[in-house]
Amino acid sequence: MMEFIRTRTKGIVMWGIIGMIIIPFALFGLNGYLSGSAKVVPAVVNGVDISSAQLTRAVQTRKQQLQKQLGANYRPDMFPTDFLRQQVLNDLVSRQLIAEFTVNSRMVAAPELVLKTIKQVPQFKDDKGKFSAKKYSRAIKGAGRNKAAFEAEVARDIVLNQLRAGIFNSSFVLPYEIKQTQSLLNQQREIAYLKFSKSGYKQNNTATDEELKKYYETHLAAYKTEDKVNVEYAELNIDDMASKVEITDQAIEDYYKANLTAYTEKDYSAALATIKDIRRRISKGESFEELAKQMSDDKLSGKKGGDIGFISKGIMDKAFDAAAFTLKKGQVSQPVKDKFGYHLIKVEDIKGDERQLKHIQIKAKEKARKLDAALRAQIKKELQLQEAEKTFFDDVEKFSTLAYENPESLDAVAAGLDLKIKTTGLVTRRGLQGVLSNPQVLSAIYSDEVLNKSKNSDVIEIKETHMIVVRVKEHKPAAQKPFEEVKEDVARQVAIEKQIEAMRKDVNTAYEKLLAGSKGKDVAVQLGHSEWFPAKLVSRRDAGKQNIPPAVTQKAFSLASPSKTKPSVAILDLANGDQAIVVVSGVKEPETTDSGELQAISQQLNQINTNAEYTGFENYLKQNADIRINLEKDSDQTG
Repeated sequence: MMEFIRTRTKGIVMWGIIGMIIIPFALFGLNGYLSGSAKVVPAVVNGVDISSAQLTRAVQTRKQQLQKQLGANYRPDMFPTDFLRQQVLNDLVSRQLIAEFTVNSRMVAAPELVLKTIKQVPQFKDDKGKFSAKKYSRAIKGAGRNKAAFEAEVARDIVLNQLRAGIFNSSFVLPYEIKQTQSLLNQQREIAYLKFSKSGYKQNNTATDEELKKYYETHLAAYKTEDKVNVEYAELNIDDMASKVEITDQAIEDYYKANLTAYTEKDYSAALATIKDIRRRISKGESFEELAKQMSDDKLSGKKGGDIGFISKGIMDKAFDAAAFTLKKGQVSQPVKDKFGYHLIKVEDIKGDERQLKHIQIKAKEKARKLDAALRAQIKKELQLQEAEKTFFDDVEKFSTLAYENPESLDAVAAGLDLKIKTTGLVTRRGLQGVLSNPQVLSAIYSDEVLNKSKNSDVIEIKETHMIVVRVKEHKPAAQKPFEEVKEDVARQVAIEKQIEAMRKDVNTAYEKLLAGSKGKDVAVQLGHSEWFPAKLVSRRDAGKQNIPPAVTQKAFSLASPSKTKPSVAILDLANGDQAIVVVSGVKEPETTDSGELQAISQQLNQINTNAEYTGFENYLKQNADIRINLEKDSDQTG
């Protein structure tokens, strides 16, 4: 049972893996990891089950990917769960077939390549960017997995990518395709347009109650209250856990003494005081060279009276150069600071762009930071996090298990880990603030299982050390507003519709005139409320520079080429409610060929062809496989 639960939970880094291994880490589990239950499974591919847990995890990953791609533009209703389940199941079937093909073809990944791939995963690296075996083990444990299974998945995915690369490398593009595409990209068209402004037409506010009611009844969806939810949630956050850990003053002092080297800093003030004193002595007549021999921390040059020879600009750091190359011969600089301490610089000679320099260096010595209130607070936090970390990753698994085994309530989760259940009260989607506004969390709240069935969500990873589970305690669906309540809004909208209708009548008249050969500027004068923009020779590439709206350009290049006697004309709705009539009066084909551009187009077309090749390979495998899809029967068993 526990193995099955683990496959149903999202791990600490499961959503963070990128590149080659994101899909297998998040989507694939070994069959031994899944339940041997007799429940109907979503699909069977050549006798191999694709389990409900596997599909559920895959759907959640696909949502995560969509959220990352779309950012703030993501909305759960854009991608209905049933649609996603079908698409993801198709992908899982394809991947199973391809994996089977690689096994039958004896394609394997070398262990060294598997290890190299794992070492490249950002979530497995320490603060210095080096692979950390400790972080790797902890992350795998937190995900409820084991290393052998995970490494097998990585190996399988490497093989799949190698197969994909082999198929891609077999694709090619014919020369005429490249030239034809280049010709289309560089083709120029004479584009003019007549723009009608909605604001130029008066709003008609004479609608009867009967007209208003008819409009209301045909636009009921526009006059509803907003959907509201009361969300309960429990968070497992290492920072919250750490804040509850008691740390004594003695523990802070002991830690400080044991890690004294970690709490040292360079004493620049002492180094500055020393270098200033040396400069004062030089200004009173003491020898720069003798002081360099006696006091400079650069022993190599100090033996030679501080001489470092001739140097060019750029050899030393910026601060050193800035001082050295502004001094005149014989001058001594003010103290110059660098990462090591301070310098005094003397220009001994100048030859062209080079300077013969002498210097005295005083290094900033390391000194222990004082154990003051700020450092005590820092050490206390470090110790608290260390203590919290000892149990946090075990608590993550417990958190996931309790949420899954008690899907109707968060009480067991809260009681089992001494957490507080938080609630929002009834709020609209816009009212979900803070952690609840996270796209992953919003997606979970408005999923069918959570919103309509009041189930606990899966564990959602906000970051590696912050997890959350949500459930909808109360859902108040959007309700129809009565006509009398929205009558004024309806009246305003009807007036706008009549305004648009009047504009469209003129647009249709203008369209007929332009199609018949009338001049655009004459039509604009006759009808009013419009502006004529004369023809410009435009290519797809330079349309933005011509100050023509992108929608106009797009429409112009979608039209058939005009004849010698008749232009191509089309009506276009603009985003702000205005309308335009696009007129294409001529087409000019490119005369020159850019070899660099041909190469770029060749690469783009090759990418399109390789994608088609790979899809064809997948379809071939499907046509020769025994595939049974049971998605509808399975749908009520997965969460």
